[in-house]
Amino acid sequence: MRYRGGGGWHEVRAQLTVAADGRFSKLRQLAGFEPVKTSPPMDVLWFRLSRTPEDPKGVGLRSRIGRGQMFVTIDRLDYWQLGYVILKGSYQEFRSAGIEKLRESVAKLAPEFADRLGELEDWSQIAFLSVESSRLERWYKPGLLLIGDAAHVMSPVGGVGINYAIADAAAAANILGEPLKRGHVHLWDLAEVQRRRELPVRVIQAFQGFVQKRIIANALNPNRAFQLPAFLKWPVLRDIPARLIGLGVWPVHVRD
Repeated sequence: MRYRGGGGWHEVRAQLTVAADGRFSKLRQLAGFEPVKTSPPMDVLWFRLSRTPEDPKGVGLRSRIGRGQMFVTIDRLDYWQLGYVILKGSYQEFRSAGIEKLRESVAKLAPEFADRLGELEDWSQIAFLSVESSRLERWYKPGLLLIGDAAHVMSPVGGVGINYAIADAAAAANILGEPLKRGHVHLWDLAEVQRRRELPVRVIQAFQGFVQKRIIANALNPNRAFQLPAFLKWPVLRDIPARLIGLGVWPVHVRD
C-alpha cells in the first residue's frame, strides 16, 4: 500500500490489507469493487436534544408513526438521539421549508419534546443520512479483504450495522489468525470469511428490505391509513425480529 504524507510517498507491505473503512470505503473504490444496490424508500434526519430531570429513564429505542410520518427516539442516557424519517429524495423540500417547519412536525408527532425544540437553531445541527443498502458479490482479492459496511452497507433498520461489522471482524480473526501466523494467507482463506458471514448478511438485509417496503413505505404514505402487519400481533412471531436483530442468524465468538 502506498500513501502520501510527511515528506512524500511511502510504502507499507503486508500479507493482508483489511478494508474496514465504512459505507463510503475508499479502498473498495480503489480496488474496483462495484456493490449491488437496493433502493430503500426513506432517508433520515438525525439530531440531538437535551434531557431534563423529568424525562423517563431506560427508554431504549422507540418509534412513532402517524400522519405519513415516522419518528425514532433513542435514549443515550445523557441526551436524546432523534431520527425523523422522510421519503427518499425529499430532503431539499424539507430544507426549503425551513427549520421551523421541522420543529413543528416533530412537536406534533412527539409533543413531549416540544419544550426543547428551540435548541434546533439551524440545519448545521441536523445530520442527513441518505439511506442505502448494498452488498458486494465478492468481498476479497489477493491480499485484500473487505468487511463491515465496506463489504455490505446496512440500512439503519434495527441498528445492526455495527453488530455485523464486529461479527465480520471476529470471524476474520478466527479464520485468518493461523494463516497469518504461518506467514501465508491463501485466497481460499479470504473466501472462507465471506462464506461464513454472507448468509447472515443476506438474511438481515432481506429482513430490512421487508420492513422498508411493507412497513416504513406504508407509514410514510400520508394518503393511506397505517396498520402494522398482522403477524406482528402474534407473540411468537413478534419475537423473531427482535432475536434476529439482537443476536443475528448465529452468534460469532472469538476463539482463544
